Order: sequence, then C-alpha cells, then structure tokens
Amino acid sequence: MNINNFRRPFGGMTQWLYQRFTALFMVAYMATISVIMFTYKPLTYEVWASLFDLWALKSATLVFFYLMFFHAWIGVLHVTEDYIKAIYLRKVINLSLLFTMLFELIYLTFFLIGYSYD
Repeated sequence: MNINNFRRPFGGMTQWLYQRFTALFMVAYMATISVIMFTYKPLTYEVWASLFDLWALKSATLVFFYLMFFHAWIGVLHVTEDYIKAIYLRKVINLSLLFTMLFELIYLTFFLIGYSYD
C-alpha cells in the first residue's frame, strides 16, 4: 500500500478521476439544457427567465460552472507543468489564472443567486 496517495489527494490518478467525474456531470447538464431548449417552442426570453427562476436549475448551473472551473484548473496545471519549465514563471501564471478564476466564480455566484447592489 502506497501511503503517499493519502497525502496527495490531487496527484496522478485522482486528478484523472476528478476530470472524468466533472466531464460526466457537464455532459449530463448540457444534455438536460438541450432537452429543455428543444422542448419549449418557441424558446422566448420569458420562458428562459422563468426556467432560471427555479432554484434547481440555478443550483445545477452553479454546480456546472464550479465543476467546469475545477476541470479547467486541473487542465491548466498540466499544461503549465508540461510547457513552462521555469518554476517561478509557472507559479506566477498559475496564481494569476487561479485568482482570475476565483474572481469569476464569485461574480458568477452573485449573478446566479440574483444578488442586487441596491
């Protein structure tokens, strides 16, 4: 038994499994949205807005984007590790992308929940 697997929850095979899980959820979400889009004819703004008033769809959309960013983050780490050999440059690029993604997730959360600045 390799004890290092318990110390590194984001290494090797675990990252591969994370990406497969997130991809499966994203495919299921996109299939559901596609079915919804083809079910409602015509798909007007009012229909679309009323669908996104449902907390189930808002929550699923929020989970979709969280998992999409997690999926992308694992991909970014692999790409920068493969192509950027300078460790400090890689860390600067990874941190800048991480902060950008976190800002986008915070903004998206407020947008989907419907927080107003009034």
